[in-house]
Amino acid sequence: MKTMIFLLLSSGFSLCSTLFPPEKLSMQREDYYGNELRTDGYYYCQEPKGDTYEAKTLIMFFYRNGILFSPSAYWTLDLEIVEKQMVIQNEEQRKERVYWNVFTVVDNRIKYEGWANPATTMTIQKNSGYIENDTTFRITEQYFSHNETTYYTNDVWHFKKFSPKPDSTNNFIK
Repeated sequence: MKTMIFLLLSSGFSLCSTLFPPEKLSMQREDYYGNELRTDGYYYCQEPKGDTYEAKTLIMFFYRNGILFSPSAYWTLDLEIVEKQMVIQNEEQRKERVYWNVFTVVDNRIKYEGWANPATTMTIQKNSGYIENDTTFRITEQYFSHNETTYYTNDVWHFKKFSPKPDSTNNFIK
């Protein structure tokens, strides 16, 4: 019986991804040759504990090949704990489309785009903002294709040198 339920669920997920394939990115991957952002570590954005959510740290790795890897949130503000969890979790997260993005930098403007909503269909999330210096940038707009809505934010991202970075090789962005 368990095998039958598993097979039904598996075929349902397969059918769902066939009926509702992920949206295509509108941005193309382009190599990054600039020096506006550092690529020898990660950028992090921290959100303190609120009334309805726990404190969290978000992470982004930028690569010279124009790819951005953004693993899931870490529910702590302690970067030592984040780095320990990152090493453990990154290998599994690298296999999921939702953590991969492409990015571009023009003058002091940054844009990146990737997939969102892994529990439903893979819709697109677009982010844009500006670079303050090579260790700090600010995201000011987020657009979600599933509801065609733009949200205005003020998310500040800071750089931290880190090695070894996860590999940028993935099956989703060529």
